[in-house]
Amino acid sequence: MSLSVGILTFNSERHIKEVLESVKEIADQIVVLDSGSEDRTLEIVKSFGAEVHYRPFDNFVNQKNYLLKLCRGDWVLFLDDDEVVSAELSESIKKAVSESSHFSGYRMNRITNYLGRWIRHAWNPDYQLRLAKRKMCRWVGNMVHERLEVDGEVGTIKGELLHYSYDSISQHLRKIDLYSTLYAEGAYERGKRFSLFKLLTSPAGSFFRRYVLKRGFLDGFEGFVLSVMASYYSFLKYLKLWEIEKRESSCRP
Repeated sequence: MSLSVGILTFNSERHIKEVLESVKEIADQIVVLDSGSEDRTLEIVKSFGAEVHYRPFDNFVNQKNYLLKLCRGDWVLFLDDDEVVSAELSESIKKAVSESSHFSGYRMNRITNYLGRWIRHAWNPDYQLRLAKRKMCRWVGNMVHERLEVDGEVGTIKGELLHYSYDSISQHLRKIDLYSTLYAEGAYERGKRFSLFKLLTSPAGSFFRRYVLKRGFLDGFEGFVLSVMASYYSFLKYLKLWEIEKRESSCRP
């Protein structure tokens, strides 16, 4: 059985070398789908012998399904450009791909590094379905929340996927701005409309869920910060939905 590793990139030079290093021994094919990087991303991925393709970004579902079509392996491992496969996870992936099994896909626990600290509570556990038989999977979802769908049973493998998500507050804020915009645009297209009640209550609920229910307070000050950021994202996505409604209504006579 062969394994393809598929990665989306865009100005990904910060962590892409570590990502590729972590899979070079287990991948029969590494496919990178870039959407217009202007830094050293392409130079780095080419040095690993990866196949590089280009597609302008429209949304994650379309981008990842296009990436899937470029893969030739019996199995495909999907990674983001800031996700590193740990040594234990690497061994688990090799074992899962080489053994005969009734599973069509495998999920793995992703642990996130936020501002230099590994978050063990507020964002953990975070099981992600990323390894699947190529002919039995596809990406589905909306503009923000895409997921891998598999025909057949899904198992869980040992080892952590190391997620180097946010190196700075500014980086986190930029992603919140992007994702809240994508959410609002997608929600409006699906017929969802602004709710003042959700604008007022959802941010508080987001903070409470991360900081109290998920015990983010055990993640130190970083746990408090990311809980506040989750609250801000929730507020911003509903505010942008209101903005879109206002803009569209002003265009009508």
